[in-house]
Amino acid sequence: MISAIKGMNDLFGEKAFRWGKMEEDIKKMMVSANFGEFRTPILEEIALFKRGVGETTDVVKKEMYDFLDKKGRHVAMRPEGTASVVRAFVEHGIGINYPLPFKAFYIAPFFRYERPQKGRFRQFHQFGVEIFGDETPQMDAEMIFTASRVLEHFGIDYEIHLNSIGCKNCRAAYREKLIEYFSAKKDELCEDCRTRLELNPLRLLDCKACDPKNRFTDVPKMTDYLCDDCKNHFEELQKALHAFGVPFVLDPFIVRGLDYYTKTAFEIVAKTGGSQNAVAGGGRYDNLVSDIGGSDTPATGFAMGLERLFDLIPEDFYKEVPLSAGYALCDEAVLQLVEFTKKMSKENMRFLADYKPKKLKKALQKAEKTNASFVFVIGEDEAANGKILMKNMATREQILFDKDDIQGIIKEISEAKKALPAD
Repeated sequence: MISAIKGMNDLFGEKAFRWGKMEEDIKKMMVSANFGEFRTPILEEIALFKRGVGETTDVVKKEMYDFLDKKGRHVAMRPEGTASVVRAFVEHGIGINYPLPFKAFYIAPFFRYERPQKGRFRQFHQFGVEIFGDETPQMDAEMIFTASRVLEHFGIDYEIHLNSIGCKNCRAAYREKLIEYFSAKKDELCEDCRTRLELNPLRLLDCKACDPKNRFTDVPKMTDYLCDDCKNHFEELQKALHAFGVPFVLDPFIVRGLDYYTKTAFEIVAKTGGSQNAVAGGGRYDNLVSDIGGSDTPATGFAMGLERLFDLIPEDFYKEVPLSAGYALCDEAVLQLVEFTKKMSKENMRFLADYKPKKLKKALQKAEKTNASFVFVIGEDEAANGKILMKNMATREQILFDKDDIQGIIKEISEAKKALPAD
């Protein structure tokens, strides 16, 4: 037997229905906030992620699916969404041809080779937003507000952790301070962090292995080294979040795992306990567009893990539309069932037709196995008189309809649905 690749999962049945409804709700919220959908290819040149995400990040060094294609080009399956959207923003001249700010969202699969665990997979899905052409802290606040709206829609209790990681100018002094601080503690760091100390010391604050930000009580804080511009931006961001009614806590060690962030950085954790409760994160990335070859363009955004979000949404948040099933009890009824199926396909109903003639008892047994709530049968008498018999499987009530009375049938189903027992 051939099985799915480890960390890449199938989705079907009720879970697929609930997943689809989740995506549908997110898209409706994004359209109402004037975000347009953005789709990028799964494969990109590996140089995009090395330049955009950062060569010293774990994503690029350890986790990317990359390979040489048949023409020897080094390509990678996208590990995150922002770099690809920025590449497309630059390539298609969006900053020139469209009014700014340009607001985009995506819902897409991504790929990282890491150890599969609860809520983390090698093929995973993210919903994200990217906003180009607005440098204001108020737009950062709107972006965070957008993330909070999604979680509140699904009834998820959350906490926003907020920080500023400064700009290239003020971060240089903080970088030197981190190197000085952790050099004295080098023997207490994991092997990866000893390497990070030389290449990218901010990554130490994101390490889950030796966890230096929690092991040591006097780790330097970026907010103590902010320049006047970054300090003012951070203060105005907090005021705007209060105006949006978005609660948050200040967390001086939120740095995010990718190199392109500047100023605003945040994470959202679901209040469910456990170590894998981070559901979203993002911030500002004012230098990324120019790093990838475009003109200087301020930008901000976030990504939300859909597997994590899906697990947090209560199972009864969405209920499947009840299934109706149709059966022919004789050869003469088969074409009439075909006609009935055609008419039902135009309604907002789940309908399953079984065209192989069978006895009524067998039809009802099969309907029970498929969890049909309503059963329609056409026997010899019904076929001869242009009728169809509807049976409510919960109440066992039976009603005879003219086979063309679709609106009467739909009305009866709608009324009966209200009385169906909860799952």
